[in-house]
Amino acid sequence: MEQYPTIIREFLELVQIDCSSGNERGVADYMIKKLKELGCTISEDNAAAQTKGNTGNITAYLPGELPGCLMLSAHMDRVDNGIGVKPVIQDDRISSDGTTILGADNVSGLVVILDGLRRLVASKKPHSTIEIVLSVCEEAGIWGARLYDLKKLQSELCYIFDSTGPIGRIDVKRPFKAMLYIDVYGKAAHGGSPEKGVNAIKATCNMLAGIREGRLDKESTSNLGVIHGGLTQPASVCNHVMMKCEARSMQEKKLMDYLDYFMDYCKTRIKDTGATLDIRYEIQHRGYSFSDQDRLVELAVQELKGMGIEPELTSIMEGCDGNIFVGAKIPCVSFGMGNTAAHSLEETASIRELIQSGELAYRLMAAYSKEKENA
Repeated sequence: MEQYPTIIREFLELVQIDCSSGNERGVADYMIKKLKELGCTISEDNAAAQTKGNTGNITAYLPGELPGCLMLSAHMDRVDNGIGVKPVIQDDRISSDGTTILGADNVSGLVVILDGLRRLVASKKPHSTIEIVLSVCEEAGIWGARLYDLKKLQSELCYIFDSTGPIGRIDVKRPFKAMLYIDVYGKAAHGGSPEKGVNAIKATCNMLAGIREGRLDKESTSNLGVIHGGLTQPASVCNHVMMKCEARSMQEKKLMDYLDYFMDYCKTRIKDTGATLDIRYEIQHRGYSFSDQDRLVELAVQELKGMGIEPELTSIMEGCDGNIFVGAKIPCVSFGMGNTAAHSLEETASIRELIQSGELAYRLMAAYSKEKENA
């Protein structure tokens, strides 16, 4: 392992630390140690108490001599099946041994931030203050960022290192998202006398028949994701079905119109079933959209081109911590770092693009600082 650059060694070490949403302690301790060695001050919030996990969100500051504050962010958790990862290197790519995910989502972001900071410190050049936010439970519904005290953030701009795809990809548009919670209540009865009951499963099926879901249009989706109902044995008429659904759209109005449609459809269709309905929704996060006219995008495009990499401005139908930070009026975009097939056993990371991403993180901090120095 010694033959690889520090960023790659750190990647290999971090993916082998067992981690999941709510169990980020080992990764957090590793990052805290590394950040302290680079001269950062560290704090940890109490998000663990609300997520029922063992770790809070980590905030680190690398104090600067110049005006301004720039945020870099990544999340520490990974999806399930990230335990016992055994990384394998073949040519330029790192994968797992095929029995687990690799965990590049989002170990790549963590090591890129460390590498960028290391380069900045080694340059010995004056710089602005750098704010590092490492969240928990991002994969479990962006919970860490949603619990973060946004009033504490000091930054003017934020770069999120959390996306799949090649280096050069800049995610400038992410969706609004809502969760729908649905309870259908029937009436329990013995399976031998079903006419005395109201079957909540049948009522739910009747209610949902014909509803618009899946791909709604090119920038809107809906997913009927979770359904539970009945007992372990079919000897009783089911009296309760619980569902969780989600909806996303790049346009807030489209999302709200769909939520109204969904609720009205269900309320109308349940009327003739004999069952009753409890339905509500929650807006999980707002969307955002930036263009090449926005300063944070201009800066990223400038530095990628300076590395000889052609930028690609993209939209993605997934949320990230940036959807929350934008709520604090901090513009955010996220970057591809050479990862592929996130959340799957085929997940890989590119050694070359990880190293380039570390350089990009450094260049963004240096360029931002230079602007502030010359302002």
